[in-house]
Amino acid sequence: MATLRSLLLGCVLAMSLGSHAGSTDSLRERLNRMGNTSERVDLLVDLSLRTVDGGSDEFHAWCQEAQQLSRKLRYAPGLAMADLEQALTAFRTGDQEEAIRLLEPMILRLDSLGFDQGFGAPLAFLRVVQNAAGKQQDRYDYYTAALHRYEGTELNQSLAMCHHAIAGYYYRTRQYGAAVEHYMKARAILQEANPGDAPNETMVIGWCYEDWGNPQRAIVLLREALEDHKRLNDQATVSEIHLHLANDELALGDTTAALQDFDRSRAQWHVLDDANAAIFRSRYIQAMLRMGRMEEAELELITLRDLVRRAQVPLTSNHGTCEVDYCGYLFHQLRGEPVLADSLLAEALREALRLSDLPLVLKYRKAFATRLGLKGDHESALREASMYIHLNDSLLAITNAEAVAAYESQVKERDAALEIQRQHHRVKRQRILLIAAISGALLLSALAWSVHRGKKRSDELLLNILPAEVARELKNTGSSEARHIEQATILFTDFQGFTEASERLTPQELVEELDTCFKAFDAIITTRGIEKIKTIGDAYMAAGGLQRQRPGTVAEVVHAALDMQDFMRTRKAERTAKGRPAFDMRVGIHTGPVVAGIVGVKKFQYDIWGDTVNTANRMESSGEVGRVNISEATYALVKDAKKVREVNGEWPIVNGGSIHSPTPDHHSPATAHSPFTNSHSPAFVFTPRGRISAKGKGELEMYFVERG
Repeated sequence: MATLRSLLLGCVLAMSLGSHAGSTDSLRERLNRMGNTSERVDLLVDLSLRTVDGGSDEFHAWCQEAQQLSRKLRYAPGLAMADLEQALTAFRTGDQEEAIRLLEPMILRLDSLGFDQGFGAPLAFLRVVQNAAGKQQDRYDYYTAALHRYEGTELNQSLAMCHHAIAGYYYRTRQYGAAVEHYMKARAILQEANPGDAPNETMVIGWCYEDWGNPQRAIVLLREALEDHKRLNDQATVSEIHLHLANDELALGDTTAALQDFDRSRAQWHVLDDANAAIFRSRYIQAMLRMGRMEEAELELITLRDLVRRAQVPLTSNHGTCEVDYCGYLFHQLRGEPVLADSLLAEALREALRLSDLPLVLKYRKAFATRLGLKGDHESALREASMYIHLNDSLLAITNAEAVAAYESQVKERDAALEIQRQHHRVKRQRILLIAAISGALLLSALAWSVHRGKKRSDELLLNILPAEVARELKNTGSSEARHIEQATILFTDFQGFTEASERLTPQELVEELDTCFKAFDAIITTRGIEKIKTIGDAYMAAGGLQRQRPGTVAEVVHAALDMQDFMRTRKAERTAKGRPAFDMRVGIHTGPVVAGIVGVKKFQYDIWGDTVNTANRMESSGEVGRVNISEATYALVKDAKKVREVNGEWPIVNGGSIHSPTPDHHSPATAHSPFTNSHSPAFVFTPRGRISAKGKGELEMYFVERG
């Protein structure tokens, strides 16, 4: 069995996070039309890198032809890649150390020739090899050093590839804010250096938001990428984007739109190679099962199994993830065939462990723990659950230790967005003066392009730091009207013993401990689809329901509060064991009407006001450490919440409506009556406290809440 370190840093899924400029079939067609030129050499290299992890040995012939043609043309970059076939053969046979040893000097030789390396070059492929070798930290270190090497040079595609590779590292360790930042930088560079590859970055930014638990923002970016790839006539990627859109629409409960996008994806499957066809079917089957479309899922599962056998498609590759055993597990579980289902899940887990693919290991262990619990094998279920929690907590520890602070990134992007907005308005005023003063069409055209670029960038940045509706209003009018929200659920936290702890810690240690706690809270509310409002000293404020109301929002805020208390208990135990001071925490929640809007001009802030906010604050101050204290209004909205058990986890259900799933793959059931459902139980347990005196509010009915 793989060691914990190999699981944490292995993450073998060598996904390219993007299709970059078309399918292999379209590249083959280009190759057939191309003469014996240096461009043909570059295309042969590109094809070799794309196909090396498939079942075909074509890459040998392409590498050899590239070398023969390079010698004939005396094409120096081609000659610099003389060891490419040997490196790819080492990669194919699992000797990743040898592949890395050959690729790194190859990259330096290409640099010395001034060869700009895009997606189809050794620089981009090295990250795939590092993934397969379980060298995530090496990947981060290598591309960070390379980034500094390329800065200030004209090798812009190489610079973009470094940002892309670093973003992939952050993506794999769930540091989505930092991943988005680097993908955006890669896209900005590629828009100038190689516009055909820029839509790929738009697409993977959408994937980041999708896995970050923000399907609304993901859909906006994916639709933009969809139009770009349609213009590029990249049918394979168009099909892939429709699949992602469908899953995001399912997460939002829009089954009709999801089915339409599934159909649009399927319409393109005839152009896919076997590896991509298998991967797409794997995703499609899981969605069909989630919607209860058993017959359709069964037909696709038969086709998938045949494809995997014929083409030897692995669980993970640089194309993506093909979960044939997991799909079989879900299907046979729903068919009431537990023995076959469990054997398939066990096989899926064994393969994920062999590949040291942490996200899949976490996903399958959680499913295994659930299955064992349902069978009554509580001892084994507890063992699997403990292993899952240990791995997940260890990943979070790595993330906290190595992440670029998401909050700092947001501040930088916010300030940049404001500056771009100011530049945009200045350019508009200049444009009016220029129109009145001169009629030079060339100058006006250049200015219009500058306005367009600045506007597009500012739009993107504002959407990253403000709710979409507020960002649109700010962009269109330069200000944002305050909004009345009829029902929002406000959460306040406050640390007990903060003053005493601050006396035993240096200022640096105190700030670091606060930062660790607040980063964990940020991750929790992001997963639950809740808006962070602000921090005030050692207090933290968040709110649910500020944008679009959906069933389950209030319950998600309660779950988030319980998750926060769980984190604080674990954190205190860890620090106490080391003889370090630690915080206890109170949490309070209240639901009611608020007013929301932007305050300030410089370093503006989105905030909320109203008596609901004051009452939520009193719920916190009137609570007890280690507990979650809720008001009567919140209690009325969650008292009937049910916990629906599903094959791969649990979804809280409120008043019969499904909400977003907190499970690793971030998909929720289409309806409360999903075939995944097999038992209902209360989501929460409440302890009535009676009427408690609250400062400035008189006596208020309060309840302590725990998980059911």
